[in-house]
Amino acid sequence: MREEDAILLECLEDVYHAFEKALKKAGKVRSIHVRKFERLIDELLSERRVFEDISIPARLIVEQLLESQFKVGQVALEAEYLRQAFTGVESVKVEEFGIIRVKLGNVEISWRDGSYSYYLYPDKVELRATDEKSAIKLLFSIAFNRQTLERFPEILTSPKVIYIHPQLENWMRGVQ
Repeated sequence: MREEDAILLECLEDVYHAFEKALKKAGKVRSIHVRKFERLIDELLSERRVFEDISIPARLIVEQLLESQFKVGQVALEAEYLRQAFTGVESVKVEEFGIIRVKLGNVEISWRDGSYSYYLYPDKVELRATDEKSAIKLLFSIAFNRQTLERFPEILTSPKVIYIHPQLENWMRGVQ
């Protein structure tokens, strides 16, 4: 685990324990705000799972989705009979057992990290089920950037990555 990941995990733990303590205090209070605290705890757990429960390629995709969400980028979706035009990223969550749930506009899609392999291109990713019976394509209006990719050199040796576009591979290797 990288040093920056350890720091972020430690911060998440601190915030989680503070919320847990606050929720115990508020346990007897009948208010909608208590529900909101519970939802925030769920979000903290989801954030922790990004670091602990999913593969490096899945984490790269989650971070790209979050980048699109916070930089007002858009993502399009193609999955079997489902098509979603470019739209904003509403939410990204990592649930138990490595299930990644993404809401794009009004469409929500999920996949289990352990059941998919990844094909990485500069402005899209393709997720294929290990049995090759289904595939999901996510197309990004904000392409992968060099700084993000340089943080994930482990992707080059990940057995979950089947294909990496040569430009992305060069960036991960630090080649100009």
